[in-house]
Amino acid sequence: MLYSPILSILRIFPLILWVMLLSILHFFYHFIFRKNFFLFYMYFFKGLVKIFGIKVLFSGSPLRKKVLFISNHISYLDILILGSKLNALFVAKSEIDSWPVINILCRLGRTIFVNRKKFLKVKSQMGQIEKSLEDGNNVVLFPEGTSSDGLKVLNFKSSLLGVVESKIKKDFYFQPVSIFYSKLDGMPVEIKFRPFFAWFGNMDLLSHAWKFLGLGISEVKIHFHKPRKFDAFRSRKDVSEYCHNTISNQISFNFQNVEVEKKIKLNEFKLL
Repeated sequence: MLYSPILSILRIFPLILWVMLLSILHFFYHFIFRKNFFLFYMYFFKGLVKIFGIKVLFSGSPLRKKVLFISNHISYLDILILGSKLNALFVAKSEIDSWPVINILCRLGRTIFVNRKKFLKVKSQMGQIEKSLEDGNNVVLFPEGTSSDGLKVLNFKSSLLGVVESKIKKDFYFQPVSIFYSKLDGMPVEIKFRPFFAWFGNMDLLSHAWKFLGLGISEVKIHFHKPRKFDAFRSRKDVSEYCHNTISNQISFNFQNVEVEKKIKLNEFKLL
C-alpha cells in the first residue's frame, strides 16, 4: 500500500486531457444540441473513475426515474463513482460554488447547492429538489451534510429530507445507497489507511487527490438498497431514521467482512 509520485504524474496528464476534452464536448452537447445530458456526464465520470484507478462493485438495482438517492458520504470520489452509474443531479453544500474550476463543473452539471447554515433558505432549496423530481430527474443527496472517515455513518440532517413531505410525494421514491471503500491492490483496507480514501475535516482537496492518483487499484462497493415510496413514511424524520439504519447496518456488515478477509490473508501469508 505504497504511494508512488511517479504514478501520480502518469495519471495527472490523462486526467487534465480528459477534463479539457469533455469540457469542449459539453459545450456542443448541452448548449447546441441540448440532449443526452446525463449520458454525457456518465461517460465523463466513467473516464474519471478509470483514470483514478477505481474498481467499482455494484450490487442491487437503482430505480430509473423520480428517485431521491440517499447515501453516506466519504469523499469527493463518491460523486465520480455514483455519477458513473446514475442519471442524476447532485445536491452539494453552497461553499463548493466558490471553489475555482470545480464550481464551473458543478454548475454545468446542474448541481443543486444547499446553504446548510441558513435555515430559512432550506424550504426554497427543498423546492429545487422537488422541482427536479417533478421534471422526471433523479437526485443524489448526502444527508450527513459533510464527508467523514467512513468508519461510521454520521447523524443525518433531517431538514435536508424535507422533500419527502411534499404534497405530491406519492409519485416519488427514495432509495438508500451504501458506499464502502474496501480494498487497495487486492488487500483489505485497514483503519489506518482509510484517510487515503476519505476526504474530510480540513484535508486539502488538491493534495489528497494528488496522493490518491499515486495509489494502485482501489476497490469500492456500492449497494443500492430496496427503494421505498415517499408516502410509506409519515415524516422526514422517519425516512431519515430508516435510511440511516439501513446504510449503517450495511457498513457494519462490510467491516465485518474486511476483518474476515484480513485473517484469511494473514493465514495465507503464514503458510508461505
